[in-house]
Amino acid sequence: MVRWSTLVESASFDQLGTLDASDISDHANLLAERRLRPRDLYRRWEEQQWSADAVRLDRDRDTFQTRLPRTLRRQLEATISTFIVGEYTGLDLLAPVQLGAPDEEDLIFLGTQVADEARHARLMFRVGHEVLGYDPDPTIMLRQAWELAEQEHRDLALLEGEIMRASVANPRDYEKWLRCVTLFHLVTEGVLAVSGQRSIVRALGKTDLLPGIRSAFAAMCRDESRHISFGLHALRTGIREGHAEAIYDVLERAMPLALVLTDRLQPTSAFLAADSHEARAATQTGVDSFLRGMRWIGADPAFTRHVVDRARVVAPERIEGRHVREHTGRVAAPIERNPS
Repeated sequence: MVRWSTLVESASFDQLGTLDASDISDHANLLAERRLRPRDLYRRWEEQQWSADAVRLDRDRDTFQTRLPRTLRRQLEATISTFIVGEYTGLDLLAPVQLGAPDEEDLIFLGTQVADEARHARLMFRVGHEVLGYDPDPTIMLRQAWELAEQEHRDLALLEGEIMRASVANPRDYEKWLRCVTLFHLVTEGVLAVSGQRSIVRALGKTDLLPGIRSAFAAMCRDESRHISFGLHALRTGIREGHAEAIYDVLERAMPLALVLTDRLQPTSAFLAADSHEARAATQTGVDSFLRGMRWIGADPAFTRHVVDRARVVAPERIEGRHVREHTGRVAAPIERNPS
């Protein structure tokens, strides 16, 4: 059996495109379980570089326009459009997280994340123009992609602006920084982004369709694994130091929106009970990512159930209590906490 680190950690960009979707999907979880510190994540960044401009998209363009079934083409366009907006937004909004970094190791790692977000944004602009046929002007392209955004994305964008502005106004406020990290690293990256990336990698599988996009999204998954691990480290520290309420407040407002969005990416599995534990592990739903993240940061299981129950209010037909019970050991049941 090949060690997981040799499958994903040490793979070249071209090799990433040939790996099984399950190996790529498992990577963020396996990295998070190691509970690495920012300095260790920095070292991985040094070893895992790739170029957005070097990704070949000529075959992808021809395939997307002429060979893909209409339904798959529409699904891919909708998902990719969220990344056009999301990766640019991530680059644009990461400055407050850097500004409030509590120590030097955090700041140095966050510098690598800025570089990653710039690379991802550049790649998405290329995919938008060269494959989807969007306008090459990034400003116009962002408007085109935003037109496909769902209401939950718009609600999250408003919350992002609110939380980031508060941190910029008080960069030395540790709790405001933790709120930024909660939204950016646990909600946006740890659930939304990684779920979308996994859905594309799984959809394309090992076929020769869209090889550039598949390899690029696999590489983005690996980058996100480092970002997510940093966020889990920061939030675990924050909870241990007594700042859980600041973290919970953001999760209570943002996570139900994110879970509904990831459910639409994986309509057969996200809130529905799959036939087996193995099936759920293979699909790596947004709910899975959220529940694992909450365990890794040491969150209160009762609060975790409460957040999933709030998502049930938004999508009552899609959330199944048995799915939550297997992660928390108890049946999901509503609890009263700052009801809105």
